[in-house]
Amino acid sequence: MPFNYYSYLLVLVLIVSVFWALPVKIRRWYLIAVSIAFYAAWTPQFVFVPLAIALGVFLCVRELLADTAKRLWFRLGIVFVLSLLIFFRYHELLAACLDTLFEFVRLHPGQLLFAVGVPLGISFYSFEAISFLIDARQKRIKQVNFSDVCLYLMFWPNVVSGPIARWRELVPQFSFNRAFELNAFISGLDRIVLGLVQKNLIADNLNSWVKEGFLPQGTQANTTLDNWFLGLAFALQIYFDFAAYSNMAIGTAKLIGINLPENFHFPYHAKNPSDFWSRWHMTLSRWIRDYLFFPVNARFQGATLPLYASLIGVMALVGLWHGAGLGFVIWGVLHGCYLVAYRGWETLRSARWPHLEKSRTAGLAWQAATLVAVLVAWVPFRAESLHQAVTMLRSMFFGFSFRISYSVNFYLVTLLVAAYCIAEPYLADVIAKFNKSAIRNARLMAANLYLARPLVYAFGLLLFFAFDERNIQFIYFQF
Repeated sequence: MPFNYYSYLLVLVLIVSVFWALPVKIRRWYLIAVSIAFYAAWTPQFVFVPLAIALGVFLCVRELLADTAKRLWFRLGIVFVLSLLIFFRYHELLAACLDTLFEFVRLHPGQLLFAVGVPLGISFYSFEAISFLIDARQKRIKQVNFSDVCLYLMFWPNVVSGPIARWRELVPQFSFNRAFELNAFISGLDRIVLGLVQKNLIADNLNSWVKEGFLPQGTQANTTLDNWFLGLAFALQIYFDFAAYSNMAIGTAKLIGINLPENFHFPYHAKNPSDFWSRWHMTLSRWIRDYLFFPVNARFQGATLPLYASLIGVMALVGLWHGAGLGFVIWGVLHGCYLVAYRGWETLRSARWPHLEKSRTAGLAWQAATLVAVLVAWVPFRAESLHQAVTMLRSMFFGFSFRISYSVNFYLVTLLVAAYCIAEPYLADVIAKFNKSAIRNARLMAANLYLARPLVYAFGLLLFFAFDERNIQFIYFQF
């Protein structure tokens, strides 16, 4: 039941209604049952995977809390989680590497590659499990019980594609003793309706053109203009698709009084590469920064070359986290290089041109360069092969041709979505100011609750139904 299915929306009404009708002491077990059922509705044969990870890390952390000197339990937990993640996500890559190695040494043990599915959301709840182990090792967690661990890793709004929550962000809310709050409930409905519109009206409308444009047989015929628009269309598609899921996950949690961390903050308005990663997939960015980059860089005490090398290496791992394809790794390495370039510029500017720190021209130049660089990096991320990515990028920067190969509607719709993306933070600011004004004015509040919002919800759902294509999954389900 994806979030944009009618069946899910109907079941959600029932789930939320029952939750608020139940006594507080039962709500935790009710949500565990709902979360397991939700996951089993997707991949029933793999429901044991998150349950096994929950049990494994619970046992390790329980022993770790009893004696924090027992590093063995911490290491066992990390190895256990990573082993499952690597087996399910990268078994094809590992089998291919072993086949090549055996062929090189002239051994023939037989075919190593075998078919095995990938448990839904394993990349996300594995990272949550690892952060849980690290926090316990660093004494940020004082006590633990299995029900908390199980619900933390399998909480249904974010189990499939995040946001990646930390123990201290989510578990303290599992007391479920908060009274029903109308404002929080309405905020949740706002996010769900926004997510439905972002998914069906915006992301899915770009899908068919992006899919056609990235077909291998069409790449050779694409012109410079085609490829720039395809890169822009995919950049917009993946943003609105993933933001839609995140909004619906956050909104769903709000309906039962749970606050999930934000995951996007208008990333294409980033002022520089570093700012982009503080706005894009924010929970993953913070996870990588706190649990990988800072510990690695601390070993080198801020030395410049190791810092730059660790930036590129860590971002390559971020790319690999998305999948075993070379395109993902190239995408990560490119972003690592962007971060290195900006760090280098900051160092050079501070040493030689301190007056440029507040230069509006330099700021706008970096903002424009960041947008173009991010768009370029999406090409190998989406391309079906390295050859296709190289062909498209070569056309974008050399051998210019500006004729169009697709329907005029493709270019117009892409520009229209881009214009909305530009206006998005300003629209959000207007809405936020209106909501604040409504709180101070009883009549405006009544008009907002009983007239404006129902009309907005009705219009949003109308757009959702009108543009619904049930066969289009969320892009990040594959990661």
